[in-house]
Amino acid sequence: MDILIGLIPALLWGITPLWVHFMGGKPIQQLLGTTYGALIVGILIWLVKKPNVTFEDFFWCFIGGACWSLGQLTQYNAFRKLGVSTTTPIVTGLQLVGVNIIGVLFFGSWESSVAKGIGFSAVILVVIGVVLTTRTGNGETGGNSISKREFTKSLIELIVGSGIGYTACSTFPKITGADGWTTFPPQSLGMFAGAIIFSLLIKDYRDQKPLFKKETFRNVLTGFNSGIGTAGYLISITLNGVSTGFTLSQMCVVVSTFGGLVILHEHKTGKSLLYTVSGVAMVLIGGIMTSFIR
Repeated sequence: MDILIGLIPALLWGITPLWVHFMGGKPIQQLLGTTYGALIVGILIWLVKKPNVTFEDFFWCFIGGACWSLGQLTQYNAFRKLGVSTTTPIVTGLQLVGVNIIGVLFFGSWESSVAKGIGFSAVILVVIGVVLTTRTGNGETGGNSISKREFTKSLIELIVGSGIGYTACSTFPKITGADGWTTFPPQSLGMFAGAIIFSLLIKDYRDQKPLFKKETFRNVLTGFNSGIGTAGYLISITLNGVSTGFTLSQMCVVVSTFGGLVILHEHKTGKSLLYTVSGVAMVLIGGIMTSFIR
C-alpha cells in the first residue's frame, strides 16, 4: 500500500502536461493558472498541518518557489516546440543530475567512495539518457514541425531554465533542513510571485495581459492536479523514506512521455522513437540507482 501511495505523485505529475494541453492557453497563462491552483493547495496544507515556519525557512523556500516558476515556464514553452515526449525526460534528467550534484558539493551526500562510484555512474547514465531523448531520426525535430535551429534554441532554453529553476527549487529548502510540510506553503507563494513577476516585467507576456484570462483560470485545475501530487509526495516520503519516495515520484517521466506519444499523438517513428524509449529507460535506471545510495 505504501508503494501504491508513492506512485500517486508519479501519476498526477505525469499527467500534468496532458492537463496543460487540454486546458489550452499560452505558456504564461498556463504558468499563472498552475500557480493559482498550487497556492490554494499550499494554503490548505498550511491550515491543516500548521507547520512551524521560521523566517529562514520561509525565505529559502520562497526563493526556491520563484525559481520553480522559471523552470516551469521554460518547460511549458518547450511542450509547444519540442513536444511532451521530448521535454519531460530532459527535465527529469536535469533534476536528477542537478539535485544529486548539489547534494554532493554542499550537503555531504555520497560520503563513501562506493557511494560516489555508484552515484556518479548513475549521473553519467542519466546524462546519456537525456542526450538520447534529444536525438531525432528520419528528419524529425521533436514533437512538432520546427526547424533544427529553433529546436536547438528551445533545447538550450529548456536546459538552462529548467536546470537552474528546478534544481534551486529542490535544493534551497535543504539549506535550513525544512521538512516537506514546512516547505510547500511558502514555496507555493514563491511560485505564485515568480509567475506574477514574469507576467508583468517581460514585455511579450505583459502585452498578453494574462492575469485574468479565461485560459489562465482554466489552468487552475492544472495547479490543483500538481499541488495534490506534491501533497501525495510529502505523504510518500513519510511512509517510504526520502530516497524511495523521490524515486517513485520520478516515474512520472514514463506517464508523461508515453502520454505525449499515445494521447497527444506526437509523431515519433523509427530511430527517434527508439532514442526516446532508450533515453527514458536510462533516466529511470539512473534515478533508481541513486535511491539505493546511503
